[in-house]
Amino acid sequence: MSNFMKTLKKAAVLGMTGALAFSLAACSGSTEKTSESKDKDSKDSNSPVSIILTNGKGEIDAQFKEAAQAFMDANPDIKVEVNSSAVGDTLNVFDKLTASGKVVTLAMFEPYAALHKYKDVAADLSGEKWNDETTSALKNSDGQVIGFPFAVEGMGLVYNQKVLDNAVGGTFDPFTINTRDKLVELLDKVKASGVEFPVAYQTEAWSMGNHFSSLFLNQSDDPSSILPQIASGEFDLTSNDTWNGYYDTLELLTSKKYNKFGERPIGQYYDAAHVAVGKGESAFLFNGNWAYDSLQAVAGDTFGFMPVPVDNNADNPLNNKIAAGPTQVFVVNKKASDAEQAAAKKFLDWLVYDAAGQDFVVNKAQIISAFKNNPNTVTNPLGVAISNAIGKDQTMPFSTDFINAGDWSTMIGPDVQKYIAGEQSREDLAKVFVNYYKEHQE
Repeated sequence: MSNFMKTLKKAAVLGMTGALAFSLAACSGSTEKTSESKDKDSKDSNSPVSIILTNGKGEIDAQFKEAAQAFMDANPDIKVEVNSSAVGDTLNVFDKLTASGKVVTLAMFEPYAALHKYKDVAADLSGEKWNDETTSALKNSDGQVIGFPFAVEGMGLVYNQKVLDNAVGGTFDPFTINTRDKLVELLDKVKASGVEFPVAYQTEAWSMGNHFSSLFLNQSDDPSSILPQIASGEFDLTSNDTWNGYYDTLELLTSKKYNKFGERPIGQYYDAAHVAVGKGESAFLFNGNWAYDSLQAVAGDTFGFMPVPVDNNADNPLNNKIAAGPTQVFVVNKKASDAEQAAAKKFLDWLVYDAAGQDFVVNKAQIISAFKNNPNTVTNPLGVAISNAIGKDQTMPFSTDFINAGDWSTMIGPDVQKYIAGEQSREDLAKVFVNYYKEHQE
C-alpha cells in the first residue's frame, strides 16, 4: 500500500488490471561485487560517490528530488540520482535499471517484495543507529533488519466527520462502533439524517482484493502464518468466522440499501466515491490515508478512520483497531560498493536525524514517520487519524504487507468482484484463495 494504493487510483482510468501486471525480474543471490562496483572502489577517494535511489512512491517524485538536492548540498561528496516509479508501476523502476546494467544502491520496495522477490538484494542493517528510534524495521526470517521503514500508512473506513456528527447529534467517536450491529444502527442514523446512501464504495479489484480481502489475516499474531495453512488445506476458509465475517460486512457496505453504487456495485468509481464523501453526499468509503487529496473536500470539513467491524463481539480486537504499518521500506543493495553502501546509509541517517530530512518526510511528503524522534506531525487529517491511532495502540498490522499485492489484485480481486456482483458463491471464492496458494507458495 500503501503508495501502491494511491498510484493505482490514477491507473484505474487506464485499466486497473493491466496497470497491475508487474514484470518482476529475478534477482541474483550472489554477494560478489560487480566489476563496475570494483572500479568505483578503486577511484580516487576524493571523487564524489554516486548512488542510485529508487522511489516507489511516484506521487512524491518532486519532493524526493528536492530532498536529494538538499542532502547533496549538505554532503557535496555524495551524488544522489533519484528514479521514481511510474504511477501504477511500483517496482519496475528497480528491475529496469538493473536490467540495463546499473546497480541501484538504495531501493524502495513493498515489505512483501523485499522479503520474497528481492530477498537476495538486501544488506544487513541491524547495526544501524536508527533502529533505536523505531519498532517498524523490517526483519527477514533470520532476524536481520533488512528494511528501513520509510512510509507508514493505514486503511479502514474513511468517514466525513460533519456528516456523522449531524447523524449522531454530537461529536462522533469512530471507536464506539465496534460491532456490525452498531455499524448498521449508524448507517440507519445517517440515512435518517437525510443522506440517502451512507456509503460510497469503490469496488475496484485492487481495493477489494489486496486491501479488504487481506484483513482476515490479522486474526493471527503472525499474519503470514495463515497463508501456508490455506495451501495445505489446514485452514478452512468456509468455516472460518473471521473470513466470513469480513465478507458479511462487505455485503452490507456494498448493498443497494446503503451503497451509492449498489444497483451496479462493480465499476470504476474511485473518483466519484471520494468526491461524494468529500462533499458530504455520503459518509463512508473504504480506503487509506493516501486518499485524502482525492476527496476534494469542502473547506472546513474534517475526516477520520473507523475500524471495519467483523462481528458482534465488542471485545474482538479486530473491531477496535485500524490496519496500519510500513508500506514502503528502503533496502541497501549489498551488490553496491562499500563506498556506495556507506553513502546510502548516510542518506538514511539524514532522513532520521537531520532537521531537513525530518521536514521532507513529514511536512513536504506528508508521510507518517516511523521514527519516534521526528518532531513533526502530518497535517493531512487522515494521516493525523492514523498517527493518533498508533499513539493510542489502536492499530493492527497492515495486512497487505503479508501478501503479493499485485497477484491479489489481478488473480483474487476480480473474483471478489464476481462475488459482490452475485456471479459466484462464497464457497467458489474460497476455492479461488485455495487454488492460488497451492500454485503460488513462496
